[in-house]
Amino acid sequence: MVMPISDKAMETIEWAMKALNARSEVTAQNIANAQTPGYRASRVSFENMLGEAVSRGRVGELDGPLVELRGGEPDINGNDVRIEDEVVDMVKTNLLAQSMFQAFTFKANVLRSAIRGQ
Repeated sequence: MVMPISDKAMETIEWAMKALNARSEVTAQNIANAQTPGYRASRVSFENMLGEAVSRGRVGELDGPLVELRGGEPDINGNDVRIEDEVVDMVKTNLLAQSMFQAFTFKANVLRSAIRGQ
């Protein structure tokens, strides 16, 4: 019997990395438009959705992460981008991505050890 190499943990890591990539892209767009009149900042939300899917064992059924307006108070030009908030999001996203990469590396090393019979 052939068993799949992928498992729920790897599936979860992959989905989270894609969501973190989307968050990075949205944050970059927000920063790039910080001076654009009328621009409304967006954010990517996925942690609650991912947590619920993991607890139900249904990560494979998830759509992409949710992109929504941040909902801040606009300035005189109608722009609600706050660079401080964007920098905090960038740092949090980077830390989460590092954690996901470490989890991926750990799972890959376990698989490598199993293949080698160690």
